[in-house]
Amino acid sequence: MAAGIFDININEGDTFVLSLEFWSNEDNTIPLDLTLIEFSGAFQIGSKYIPMVCTKSTDIINVMTATVSYSQMTDLSTQGKYDIDSMQDGERFRVIQGSVKINKEVTV
Repeated sequence: MAAGIFDININEGDTFVLSLEFWSNEDNTIPLDLTLIEFSGAFQIGSKYIPMVCTKSTDIINVMTATVSYSQMTDLSTQGKYDIDSMQDGERFRVIQGSVKINKEVTV
């Protein structure tokens, strides 16, 4: 299974939120039930490893949201990488990955 690639551009000090929808078919008409799938993700920016909080929607069965609080998004290098993996039935798969560019905060 190939991972999707999506590069991210974040403002330093902002809360990061990324929502992903999963579908069972190429026409995106049959939602994939995420009930039995666990997700984990993280940024690696410079020497910092920042884990994401991955939650599944309670209202929509095919939506997962990855979040990193603004307090963890301060004092970072200008670029890095990230990925989000899924775990189901003892198998781990990379869902999405990419590079991260941090726009430094200039307003005090």
